[in-house]
Amino acid sequence: MFPTGRDFQEMVEKTETGILIHEAASKNILWANPAACRMFGFTLDELRPLKAHHMSSQERQYRRSVGVAWLQDAVVHGSSRRQWKYRTKDGQDFLADAVASLLTFQDGQVVMVEFRNIAEEVELQEELSWVSQSLQRIMTHTSAGIVVLDEMNCIEDISPLAAQLFGRTPDELSGVYLEDLGRCEPRLTAEPVVAKLDAAAGPVGIMQEIEKSDGSTTWLAGFLEAVVHDGMTSRVLTIRDVTDRVEWERRHAYQEANLQYLSRYNAMGDMAMILAHELGQPLAASTNYLSGLKARISDRSLDPEALSYGLDRMEKQLGRAAEIVSSVKRYVRRIESTKAAIDLNETVEESLYFVRLRAAERGVHISIDRSRSPLPVEGESVLIGQVVINLCFNAIDEIVLPSTSVKELTVRTARRGEWACVSVLDQGRGMDGASGNRLASGAFSAKQDSSGIGLIISEHIVERHGGSIRYLPNHPHGTEVRMCLPISE
Repeated sequence: MFPTGRDFQEMVEKTETGILIHEAASKNILWANPAACRMFGFTLDELRPLKAHHMSSQERQYRRSVGVAWLQDAVVHGSSRRQWKYRTKDGQDFLADAVASLLTFQDGQVVMVEFRNIAEEVELQEELSWVSQSLQRIMTHTSAGIVVLDEMNCIEDISPLAAQLFGRTPDELSGVYLEDLGRCEPRLTAEPVVAKLDAAAGPVGIMQEIEKSDGSTTWLAGFLEAVVHDGMTSRVLTIRDVTDRVEWERRHAYQEANLQYLSRYNAMGDMAMILAHELGQPLAASTNYLSGLKARISDRSLDPEALSYGLDRMEKQLGRAAEIVSSVKRYVRRIESTKAAIDLNETVEESLYFVRLRAAERGVHISIDRSRSPLPVEGESVLIGQVVINLCFNAIDEIVLPSTSVKELTVRTARRGEWACVSVLDQGRGMDGASGNRLASGAFSAKQDSSGIGLIISEHIVERHGGSIRYLPNHPHGTEVRMCLPISE
């Protein structure tokens, strides 16, 4: 059985592909199948008088002259294919894949246009393309490589980028035990790592140090995870180069250690100067009393009452010297201090001993407003105490100026939300012309005074403890320097 003419007409009328028949010479529409009428929303009688611009998008690339040229190309070459954006009766545009073919009917030549709506296909393709491009950008940005391992942690497959991170080709890395390329931390054979991978309980963070043939070191970081697929389990490692970050962290750690050493070294120097001055007075007084007693003994004019008075005065002066030494020993019990849970109130109180010595010799009164409740923080008591000393010494330098009429330094501790705060207040010149966040960077005095570390280094120490130093106006005039550290419950 072979299809006849009526059979072909039946197929054309039943197909979901739209068909338009144009006269080859005039390009007028002669006929359209039911699928084409449904797509346009027109009846056949409504379609026949329409021209290209009546049933095409108004965009420039679909104007009438372009459509006529496309159909004429089919007349000249027998066939022409392109994407064309048609317009429905209700004004909705749709993109179609259209093929124009030259046919010869009994009454003359015609151009048959077969078209189908591809708007959904194009939208899906654009979405897939966007996803693909986004993934590519993410992979490029993160410089991530993929390594597939077997159960023995040997490389089964590896992406070119991952192989590049190891400094080898994928073929050279095939079958290589991962830790033969560099020690992993944690070790892949560690019991917690093995247990988590065997149970497919989520990713394990991995850090690996790779020594390349040229002697350089590369640090890789990523996540190793057991992935179940098609009834199989593979270990997938996603890695990226973190060498710059590791080197920065090492430099930062060195700078912090050096800062800590210099801070303590300078703190000891400052306290040595204070001790030399403060111990000199009681020791000199004791020497004077001793010389007086010796002189009285020499001329045999010493009576028991005078002896008792002299010895009592010497005892008081030596007791004062002992008190100074004991305070220093409590303050710097260990040169290498470590972070510990401390009460900020106690640290401030220990620091104020040395502040009072400086204030007394310069005629400055100290006023203390201490929080009644503890202020628990975590940190290094010596460094935090030295910051308090430094802030107070800077304030004293301002207070002793002739322009400061109120010779008083106020130190206040308080809890502000989740922060433990120490405020150092003076009634000096204030902050006119200098914003609060620029004082330590040079808009205000950041000199290295006798405290040794200066405001800039003080800020670094406080920031390393997760806190901040703010410079605020005091009322009615002067400056409030507020140090805040996070509460450690």
